[in-house]
Amino acid sequence: LPITNYSITRFGFILLFMNTVRWQFHDLIIEGNADDATLWQGWLASFGSLRVSTAVPHLIITLQTVANVPPPPARPPDFQQGDLLHYFVDGDQVIAHFPRYGQLHLNLAEGTTHGQVVPAAGQTYAILEDLIAISLSPHLRRRGKFLLHAFAAAFAGQAVLLVGGIGAGKTTTGLSLLNAGWQLLSNDSPVVVGNGRIQRYPGVLAAYPESFAHFGSMAHLVEGVAAGNGRRKISVTAESLWPDVWLDEAPIRAICFPQIERRTDHALTPLPKPVALARLLPHAVEQWDKAMIPAHLKILRQLIEAAPAYALHLAPDVLTIPQTLQTVLIA
Repeated sequence: LPITNYSITRFGFILLFMNTVRWQFHDLIIEGNADDATLWQGWLASFGSLRVSTAVPHLIITLQTVANVPPPPARPPDFQQGDLLHYFVDGDQVIAHFPRYGQLHLNLAEGTTHGQVVPAAGQTYAILEDLIAISLSPHLRRRGKFLLHAFAAAFAGQAVLLVGGIGAGKTTTGLSLLNAGWQLLSNDSPVVVGNGRIQRYPGVLAAYPESFAHFGSMAHLVEGVAAGNGRRKISVTAESLWPDVWLDEAPIRAICFPQIERRTDHALTPLPKPVALARLLPHAVEQWDKAMIPAHLKILRQLIEAAPAYALHLAPDVLTIPQTLQTVLIA
């Protein structure tokens, strides 16, 4: 259960009525803190599948609500993703500035992140999970854990990665696998570790109503959704649908890049390893973190060497996707 701390001083700020939980994340303990009820409930939903711990934390992430986004440093950013996110790097001190939602201060030497975020950060779809992942990922890299933007599921203890951009079909494909009894490693950010192994990263499942409606076990999620909200995603915890769905770690057996096509049957086309690596890079490497790029590339090359990669050509029948993927696991 959440612990409430009163008048805790960290990072030079006074944090009042701060909700706190420590979670067991593989061999690390992560402490999460937030002072806003909406932020906190979202965080608990996202990380609720992890075991709570009382051990000393390795990483501490704190999100504090503020009325306005703090101003960025008075200099050009070292790296930016359009107008969404700007990075300012000064050795082990990093500022991740979100012009719309707030600012994260990362101390890479101490394993801490302090965020000042506006209330909209907890009220806007996917922003909170992005803030948490961005708060954690640089610290995790320095501890041998590299997040990859993908869906990861396992069949008979063998992991498959689904990698692709928006609209590629990876979420619906992932739901199809879970519906068929596969286990979940991550809905969005699996952890890649050495020797081609994939570790679990928590989070909620989020998809459009029409994606859930494909599957009888999930159809109830769509009931009562107004027609006008047809393009608004529904979020649900995986464990509320399948109590034993989570898997902690598995070896990689296939890397798939789904793409929706007009065809009658699903198909898998093998990809050369250099092509697969090039397709992975935009979903993995954070260019601002130059110190970690060599280690990151090494981990990704190990991943590519450990398993074959395929273009996954998707036909309309989503219920038969698991059988297609199981053919490469059995081979």
